[in-house]
Amino acid sequence: MLAEPASPIVADAGGDLVLTGVRKTYGPVVVLDVPELAFRRGQVVALVGENGAGKSTMMGVISGSVTPDEGTITVAGDSLGAGTHHAQEHGVMMVSQEFPLVGQLSVAENLLLGRRPSERRFLVDWRAMESTARGMLERVGLDVPVRRKVDALSVAQRQLIEIAKALGRGPRVLILDEPTSALGPAESERVLQIARECAAAGGIVIFVGHRLNEVRQVADRIVVLRNGRLVADMTPQEATEQRIVFEMVGRDLSGEGAIQSPQADAPVTLELRGLTAEGLGPLDLAVSAGEVVGVAGLMGSGRSRLLHVLMGAIPCTGGEMLLGGKRYRPRDTADAVLSGVALIPEDRKRQGLLVDSSIRWNGTLAVLRRISLRGIVLTPRGDRTKSREVVASARVRCQSTEQSARSLSGGNQQRLIFGRWMAANPDLLLLDEPTRGVDVGAKAEIYHLIDEQRRQGMAILVASSELEELLSICHRVVVMRDGSITATFDRSEFSKERIIAAAAVDRVAS
Repeated sequence: MLAEPASPIVADAGGDLVLTGVRKTYGPVVVLDVPELAFRRGQVVALVGENGAGKSTMMGVISGSVTPDEGTITVAGDSLGAGTHHAQEHGVMMVSQEFPLVGQLSVAENLLLGRRPSERRFLVDWRAMESTARGMLERVGLDVPVRRKVDALSVAQRQLIEIAKALGRGPRVLILDEPTSALGPAESERVLQIARECAAAGGIVIFVGHRLNEVRQVADRIVVLRNGRLVADMTPQEATEQRIVFEMVGRDLSGEGAIQSPQADAPVTLELRGLTAEGLGPLDLAVSAGEVVGVAGLMGSGRSRLLHVLMGAIPCTGGEMLLGGKRYRPRDTADAVLSGVALIPEDRKRQGLLVDSSIRWNGTLAVLRRISLRGIVLTPRGDRTKSREVVASARVRCQSTEQSARSLSGGNQQRLIFGRWMAANPDLLLLDEPTRGVDVGAKAEIYHLIDEQRRQGMAILVASSELEELLSICHRVVVMRDGSITATFDRSEFSKERIIAAAAVDRVAS
């Protein structure tokens, strides 16, 4: 039978995790070179750095998915061998951004995959499994039916399931890779609390994050990697956000990413009048040309659903949508694109990219008809030329447009999607968690791309769980709760506390 959900959050807490002389290369490129680094029992150690700094390689080395060329990794004095199975036997569990869940299985089946309780040798005890799964979900504060298929869940819900799954194994070393990037403030605070509880129980928590306020809030130590090397190891008192950013990128980014006010007489690009859809509305909203409007709210508030309705992925059931003053009711996403609407989705790998196809193909998908002869015949020269323009305009760092999109870092993947839609020049750009899982340097560049499009008269609607992001780049913020807009704040009224309050109560006067 399976252990009860009330089992300790950290099983058999042992000694420290120590990396000694760890080095990893891919061809001539050194991606990780760490002479010595210790992760102490009872500590939350934050690991930060730009995309490509070596964080993923270090996590892979510790979790067993990457074999170092040199060096040793020990937990409580025991050497870790190659392979994730060996690392897990020593209590190392990793919660990754990739969500390695089986979409066609239920929540309970995913949580207990490989550990299903049985009444007899070949019979699964479904009642015990579902009871245990509910206890695991309760630990992370997630309320979803345990029989629901994982494919039907949001990114945020899948993230919490991954965390619950790791905690269910009572890890001695818990690696959290961007665990709050898809979560709202309340859910993020619960994850930070879980990290503290694991450390307080004698475990080792490695917290990888780009939200620097959370990093400083949760960490006992902050370790910075740059170009595969350790460049700083600081206490939270030493680690001001400005110093962390400087250590990460080697330059000062203060002042980058600010957005100027839109023109007062700008025409209205998008107008919603009593819009309704399943789980949404009625909603009234207007976005002008050259305006950036943010959509805030807790997980399940309807932020992403609103964008999907506007993109034609979810049908509207009532009310009216106007685009450029004309009636707009897309039949599907292709119809929305033809009408001048573009969406950069929350889950870029599942919804925004053909990850195993080339950068060239991904970059020109939105303009294939435009660059084809008579809109029918696509020539190799036209395709290559346009893809290079997309890569240059979005500042995508790559060796060749023929390499796969999967080979790019998260920030470069996101910029590639931006470049694709910049080439299409839509009237309305919908952004769902536009900087999820990217570092501060890439984030500043994405903010610059957003401002470039705004200056050219594009209307932009941004849904984000990161309040600092909305306060930084938006002219107005609307707050959603249970599918309805509960408050609207102009820039002069911006307050993190007021936005959180509006997300948590029925109606707040703006």
